[in-house]
Amino acid sequence: RSGNSMLPTFSDGERVLVVRFIYRFFKPRRGEIVVAKDPRDGKLLLKRVTGEANGKFNLSGDNDKASTDSREFGMISKSALFGKVIG
Repeated sequence: RSGNSMLPTFSDGERVLVVRFIYRFFKPRRGEIVVAKDPRDGKLLLKRVTGEANGKFNLSGDNDKASTDSREFGMISKSALFGKVIG
């Protein structure tokens, strides 16, 4: 991963383990850290699930000042979630 949007939880360059396809079977829960496709350009983002409404999810970075998240690109659908971070 790169960037500072998830500081202090994850640092720039830190590797994470992602369980893919989990959200085909389970619904993301508030507080989980996920990898999602950016709806603007398809790049992968590391974010925290902070809310849900009408089947769409609000994603936020832990570092509000350095995060591009749902405040900018809006809520995303479950299909845009690539996987759940477990380590």
